This record gives sequence, C-alpha cells and structure tokens, in this order.
Amino acid sequence: MMSGSNSLFVQEDDDNEENLYDGRLPKDDSLFLNTNEALDVNVDESQQNEVSDRSRTIPVVFEEREPHHDEKRIIKCNLPLRFYQEIVEDMLSRDGLLLLGRGLGWEIIAANLLHALSTPSVKLHLDDSKVQEKKSLIILLNATEEENMKLNESLMDLRWIDACGESMNIDFLNSPPITTIVGETSNIDKRSKIYNSGGLVSVTPRILLVDILSGVVIPEKITGIFLLHAERIKETSNDCFIINLYRDRNEWGFIKAVSDDAESFVGFSPLATRLKNLRIHDVFLWPRFHLEISASLNFTGKNLISREKEELRKAHHVTEINVKLSYKMNKIQAAIMSCLNACLMELKRHNPSLATEYWDIENIHDSDFIMRIRLSLDPQWHRISWTSKQLVYDLSTLKDLLADLVTLDSLTFYQCVQEIIDQNVKSTNAGTMNISSMSPWLNLDEANTIISYARERALGKRKVSVENIADTEKEDNKSDYEHEEYILEELPKWEQLGFLLDDIIFEKMKSNSTDSPILIMCSNNRVARQLRDLISLMSESNTDDRKTINGRKYMVKLLDDYITWKEFTNLAKKLNNEFNIKKEETEQVEDETEETKEELIMSKTFSRGKGFPLSKRRRTRGAAAVANVGKLYSGTNAATNNNPVEIDEAIFEKLKSNNNEDADDDNELNENDGGFIVEDNPDDREAQIIHERDIDENFLEYVDQGDQIIIETYNSRTNDTLLQSLGPSHIIMFDPNLSFIRRIEIYQSINRYSPARVYFMYYGSSIEEQKHLQEIKREKESFTKLIKERASLAKHFETSDDNYKISVKRHEVVNTRIAGGATFRTEEDELKVVVDVREFRSSLPNLLYRAGMKVIPCMLTVGDYVISPKICIERKAVPDLISSFKSGRLYAQCEQMFRHYEVPTLLIEFDESKSFSFEPFSDTRVKKVSAANPVATKLLQQDIQSKIMMLLISFPKLKIIWSSSPYETAQILLELKSSQEEPDVTAALSKGVNTSIGIVNDEPPLYNEDAIDFIQNVPGINNLNYFEVIKRVKNIHELALLSEDDLTQMLGIENGKKVYRFLNQGVN
Repeated sequence: MMSGSNSLFVQEDDDNEENLYDGRLPKDDSLFLNTNEALDVNVDESQQNEVSDRSRTIPVVFEEREPHHDEKRIIKCNLPLRFYQEIVEDMLSRDGLLLLGRGLGWEIIAANLLHALSTPSVKLHLDDSKVQEKKSLIILLNATEEENMKLNESLMDLRWIDACGESMNIDFLNSPPITTIVGETSNIDKRSKIYNSGGLVSVTPRILLVDILSGVVIPEKITGIFLLHAERIKETSNDCFIINLYRDRNEWGFIKAVSDDAESFVGFSPLATRLKNLRIHDVFLWPRFHLEISASLNFTGKNLISREKEELRKAHHVTEINVKLSYKMNKIQAAIMSCLNACLMELKRHNPSLATEYWDIENIHDSDFIMRIRLSLDPQWHRISWTSKQLVYDLSTLKDLLADLVTLDSLTFYQCVQEIIDQNVKSTNAGTMNISSMSPWLNLDEANTIISYARERALGKRKVSVENIADTEKEDNKSDYEHEEYILEELPKWEQLGFLLDDIIFEKMKSNSTDSPILIMCSNNRVARQLRDLISLMSESNTDDRKTINGRKYMVKLLDDYITWKEFTNLAKKLNNEFNIKKEETEQVEDETEETKEELIMSKTFSRGKGFPLSKRRRTRGAAAVANVGKLYSGTNAATNNNPVEIDEAIFEKLKSNNNEDADDDNELNENDGGFIVEDNPDDREAQIIHERDIDENFLEYVDQGDQIIIETYNSRTNDTLLQSLGPSHIIMFDPNLSFIRRIEIYQSINRYSPARVYFMYYGSSIEEQKHLQEIKREKESFTKLIKERASLAKHFETSDDNYKISVKRHEVVNTRIAGGATFRTEEDELKVVVDVREFRSSLPNLLYRAGMKVIPCMLTVGDYVISPKICIERKAVPDLISSFKSGRLYAQCEQMFRHYEVPTLLIEFDESKSFSFEPFSDTRVKKVSAANPVATKLLQQDIQSKIMMLLISFPKLKIIWSSSPYETAQILLELKSSQEEPDVTAALSKGVNTSIGIVNDEPPLYNEDAIDFIQNVPGINNLNYFEVIKRVKNIHELALLSEDDLTQMLGIENGKKVYRFLNQGVN
C-alpha cells in the first residue's frame, strides 16, 4: 500500500507551469467574484454585444401587441469554481463550441448557461388590457431522459436562487423549467402551443426537423439552439440538417454546443469540420491541464498561513492502494497478451494493404480498438478471407477475457473460459472436434497456459491440516489429520478492501463521526453484485499471529452455483448431441464436396510447432482429435485427462459444513449484529432482486446513514450529482475511472473544508494500470492536437449570399435534346420531394435538401418517397430489406405501390462504409460470436438473391435501384426528377387511404399507427382488409371480443377463422 496525491490519481498537473495550457488572455482578477458567491450576469448587455459583434440586426415585426421592455435585470448563477465563471462568460459573449475535459462537470455549465439565456422575456400588452409575458424560445437538442431530469433539477435550484429577495409566483417557481417533447406522444397542435409559449424546450432532432419543415415552428421565432454531445454531429446527421435550416432563415439567433469527449474529434482537421457543421466560428478548449482549471482544483488559499495550508493539503490527501496480481493471474495475463499479439500479427500478415499503424498491441487497451479495426476492414469485408474475419472476432473475445481477469472471481472466470471452449470445440457422440472451425488462438501453447492456470485458480486442490487437534497427536498421525480442499483463489483486491473497511469502521467509531456513509465505486453492475455479496460474507481469521480478512464463504457459495451451471451445461450438451447425430453424418458427407475447401489458413505460429499448417491436418480423426479436446478442457498435455474437471462431492460437502459452523462467528465485519446495508446502483434492477435465502430477520431494520456502505457503478449520466447528494465521508474507488477521478477533484474543491477521505485501488503492473494511464495519455494527446489546430484555423467570413444549400438550375438537370426538356418547369421552380416522416431517421432527406430539393414531410400510407405523380419509391436499407422479406411486408408494400402509381420503384441502399456487394446481406443474418462459414455465407447470399427474383416474378414491372450510399441515392433521385412534374402533396396523402373513414374539416384522419401496425401483424389481417377492421371496431380490446361469426362476416371465412384462432387459441 502506498499513499500520495501525485501518481495514478492525479497525473495531469505538472510543477512546471510551462506545461499548463492557458486557453486565452489573462483577465483582471477584479472581474471575478469569490467562488462561494453567485456570478451576476447582465444578459441584456451580453446579448447586445453579441449582436453588435455579428453586425446583424434583429428583425422587428410591427403588430398590434406592443412589447414593454423592463429595466435591465441581473441574473444570479451558481458557479462554485472560478474556471466555471470564465467558461460561462465566454459562452454568453459569443457563439461557440465548448470542448471540456471528461468529468469536469459540463452539466453545471450547461445549467447556468440555459438559466441565463432563458430568463429574459418581454411583456406584450393585449387588446383587452391584459399583459402577457413572452419568453425566449430556446431549443435543447440531444439531451437524454436522465440529462433532462438533472438539468431540470439544477435549473429549478437556480430559479429559486434568482428569486431570493424578489416577489415571484410560487407556481412558476415550482413548474419544470424544461418542457420535454419525446417521441410522438404529443400531436401537432400541442407541439405548436409549446413552441409558441417559449421557454426551454428539449426535443429529439427528428421531431424538431419534421416540425420545422412542416411549419409547426418557424426558425425566425427560435432565439437559439443549445446542442449537447457535439462530438456526434456529422455532415449527414439530423442535427446538422436542423442547424442549416435554422441558420438559413435566422441569422441573429445563437448556436452553442458542448462536448466532453475530445477523443472523438479524429480525422483530417476535425475541429474545422465540426465548426463547419455547426455553422459557428469559435471554439473554447478547456482540458484538465488548463492553467485556470489546475488553479481551481488545487486551490490552497492566498490568505491562509502555512499551518492551515498544510492541514488543508492533508485533508485532500489521496491514499493509493497498489495491489499485486497473484502468480497465476500474472501468468494468465501474459498468456492472453501473447495470444492477442499473435492474432494481431496474423491479421496484419493476411491483410498487409489494409493494416495501419494503429494495429499495434500498445493500443489494445483502447475501448474502441476492435471497432476501429473493423471500420478499416468493412469496405473490403467481402474480399478478405474467412481466416481474417475469425481473427477479428478472436481479438474481441480475448480482449473481453483480459478485462474479466481482473474483475471476475476465479470460478466465474474459469466458467467463461469453458464457455469459449464449448463454443469452439464441436463435440459429437464420438468425442471428436471440428478443427477447421476452431478459433486459431486455441492452438497456441499460451491457450493451454490460460486454461490450466484458470482451472488451477478455481478448482485446484491443496492439503490443509485439521484444526483443534493437539500438535503431538498430529505429528504421530499426520496423514490422518490432513484433508484436501479446493483452492478457490480470491481476487487480491478483496483482502485489501476488507482491511480498508475494517480501518474505516474503527476510525468512525473512534471519532464518533457517523453522519455520512461509505461509498464504494466499481466498474459495472456485475462487480457491484459481487461486492454486495462479498462484504456480507466476509470473515476475519488469525493465522500465524496475523489477522486476515477473506471471502471464503462467498467462494463456497459461488462453487454451489458453479455445480448447478455445470449440471445444466452437461444436460444441454447431451440433448444437443443426440439431436445432431444425423446432422453430423450429413455434414461429414458434405465435407467431401468441393465447396468446403476454404478453411482457416494460418501460419506456423498457430500450428503448435508441428511444422505444418492447420489446413494440412483437416482430416484428423479418432484418438488424436479426442486428445485435443481433452487438452483444451484440462489445459494440459496429459492425454489421460480428457474431460473437464469434476467436482469432488466429499470436498464440497466439507467446505459447506465448515461454512455452516462459521455462520455464527462473531469475527465478521458487522456492527451491533445488524451488519451494514449495502446499496446497489438504483438503475440496476437485476441487482436489486432479493432472493429468499438472503432475507433474514435483520433485513428490514433501520440503519443510520453513517452505518451504510453504498455500492455504485461508474455512470456518466448520474455520477455528477451522486457525490453532492450522498456527501460520503469515505470514497473507495475499487476500479480506476478517469471521469470519476475528476468528479472527486471537483467535489473536494467545492467542499474544501470538509472533504471526503479518498482511497484509490488498482492492480500494479497490470492491464488495469496500463489502461488507466493510456486513457490519460490519449485525452492529453487529443487536446494537444486540437490546440494546435485551433492556432492555425483560418478566419471564416460569411455573407447573406452564402448558402450551404446547393442551388440547382433548370438547365443543369434537364436534357434539352429530348423534346426541348421539361416545358412545365420554369427556371425559378423549386424541385420538391414528398418524404414519409419515418424516413427522417436516415440521412437521405438531409442530402436531398442539400442537393437543392424542397423536402416536404408527410405521413404517407404508400411508399417512402414520392418524387413525381408517377414515381413512388420504397427505400430499403440492407437490414430492413432482410426483415421485410422475412415478414412478407415488402410484397404488401409493392402491391400498394402498383395499385396507386405508374412507376413503383424499390430502392436498395447500402452503407457507404461497407462493401457494395451481397456480403452485407449474409453478415446481417449471422451471429457475431464467430466468423461465418464461407459455405453458409454463400447459401445466405443465394437465399437473398432467390427472394429478390421471386419478388420480380411476382411484380415484373417493378423497378429496382441499387445505390452504394445515400450520396449516390440523392444524385439518382435528382436525375429522375429532371423530366418529371412536381408531386402533389394532397394526392400523395390520399393514396392508400380509405375515404369512407371519417375526415373532419378537410384534414386527414389521425390514426393510432402503433395499433394499426399491431393488427396488420395478426394472421388474416393485411393491407387490403385492415380498413374494414378500423371501421368496425374502436380498439384492439373490442376486436378481441368479437365472435368467429362476426370476424368471418367482416374479413371472409378463411381470414376470419385465422384471426379468431390467433386471438383465442391457448398459449400452451
């Protein structure tokens, strides 16, 4: 154990001030208030400065309502640290992108900015001598449900702070500051009323986009857009589409964006690209090594004397606990790293032209390492070999196994290893295995090392002496007083955690400070459940005059669960083998055919030193194959141990009896015999399930807050308010997490005179330590690159004539050699396309707008895109096409198009990042646990081809467009419209709609789309007869109550019987 504040926990501050980044010119200290005071922001003045800087004028509309401007008002904000104040001042003064270090509290900045921007309002004097208060309309984009809740709470607190000393309406103060529009729960009228009322409105990009294009909300009436998670914005995203629509019609409104993920800003000039997409010019970079942030978080006070500074420094002391891996864990870790390196080198050998510098073992700890490799291979995925595909899946498997080594107990880890073997070894009734489909890394010697040491950690045996026997008697008959037991190795962190909790409990009892709970933070919900059970079963023991704290009882409990899992697995294998006997014989016959010649072709590295590649041993049968299976399960080269380890019932019963004898031991970690209440993450419902065996008479006893041990997981959505709401006296970081480390630093700086004691646990010289250091290094390098790019950014000037939308002229798309071109369209006419509102989940509507077309969103019954009165297009992406074939929905959609349009068209659109071939079709159908067999891939491709041919046989006049990307689709649609008339919106809406259904006030009827989709999936109800159902019944409940006679009269004899049987037949 070592302690300090300058190692893993704080890595970014440097004594040399030259390494610290000052993002802007230093300001006079007189501009700032004390950190405990609220920041007063003169919003009227800042807005006037913003307008004058842009040299833009706010359009004035003269109406009968006369606005009344109040005097300038000071808005109070709650910004506890000085760097927060500087950021808010910068963001209020001008538009820009804020890029903050991870975990530095963007939520506090966003809440104060939204409070300051949404508070100003004007009073409108109505005709009847009434005064109406009009608020600014501010749109909040990309906020999740949890973020909306957090911002609502923070804004409500700021509203009450701002109302101190003033008389304000209580109902207004208690009303939610943010109005949320999620999904399609509200109709157009309600949404229009919300927009007209002003204030903060959080809405999903798709709904806002449809509302702007439909005229529900006018961009000129939007005061500004506040965008969260700016790293997600792309050229083809709906966010970029909204900003282009907004800025094209509103030049004076503000656009402000926030992001805390600098590592996502990758590629060629990422900063300039993001600023271009956001239509803003300024960027504010605030990394952790920023000079002002370092000064705020390391505040010691200028007016404090040396003794007070030393006490303050000790209070902020961080205790680091460097835990060493066990010998077996070190061996397993080295073996897994060796397998990863071998797979990576083999992948580079097979794909030398696609390999990049990033394909290096040093980057293996990156969270997106596998994804980036896959992105490099996706464009050529249909050309690379089956071996390369299998290696990509193996890299993912080994990376997960490496992470499980330091988080899972020995039994669960061995169980994971066995599951990997079961997935790769194809056992039959003869005990053979299919070597050609096995993962290559399992043929390495290091794989034996992983398996053998994993088995030894969990179920290795050792001899122990029986206690409570006289030493002289033991010496006489030593063998009679020794027995075997399983090792059941515990994680090294568990003992240190037990000692730490014991010390904290003793310290709290000694100082009588039991007002605050103990907070333990871990990486995921599985570890949280593990620690919950472990702490409740921990026990103390004294061996060799040394006090130890162990989790032996917990491991015995896990052994019982392992035996249950093993019995279930063996039964499943037995049933599967019996079911697949005939299938095995068929596959052996097919194995002789020429189609199965493609196998895993590996280098000698994976041949276990036998001097010939694996493909040369494909006919291995009999005893050799059985021995290979045994070696995999046992992890040894001993041919005698051919089966997985079996549990010795006598040893297991002895372990259980020892546990029962110690159940009432007073040496457990408890207090007042009631124990500690261990609370799990409230978001983890599975962890909150209470088993009957875990309930005891003390479970419902009240436990003081100071006696609680609360276990939480690292969650970026809730961790920012966790520390302030709990106010823990001790914080134990069981696993490293960079974001939460920053949150602790902020919490300690805000509560600098009553900080929490912080303990930081990590495995030294392990992948856990390397991953944490690599995360710090990557973020630092990302910010360094962005700082350099910002210094060289070119000045951008924009005029009213500039437009991001392409202006398409008539002569550019019309072929004048054919009958003089389209005489029905003049030079000034705008190209139009009617788009179904559900299609705004894709990027095509955005590209059509940028190509110069006017996009009109409608709820279409027939087709997805109507580009002319004759042409209707049904767009299908690759996954959607496969699901449509499977459900039969595509045939019904083609029937509808042929019934209403002259040129029905099916558009098959591929992903631009993947291959333009049939390979994506087959990959969509295959599970991602391993690479698809080449024969199975070809069969799946043929299946898709045959279904497309059957579709063309059923509809010979159906046109099919094959598009390699959304960009290509936009170009194709532009060319198709060159000689076509513009579509009629009213006619497009009326297609496929039964006119007998009530239409009120010449408006299309409102349907419950979810209910219609449901009844169309009922056997016997289709697109041709579901209108009859809508006319006869009011809801699904009424449909279920109909008799068979009623259904046959309504739908016909055959369809009526199908519906009745579906609704009334028993489940069993």
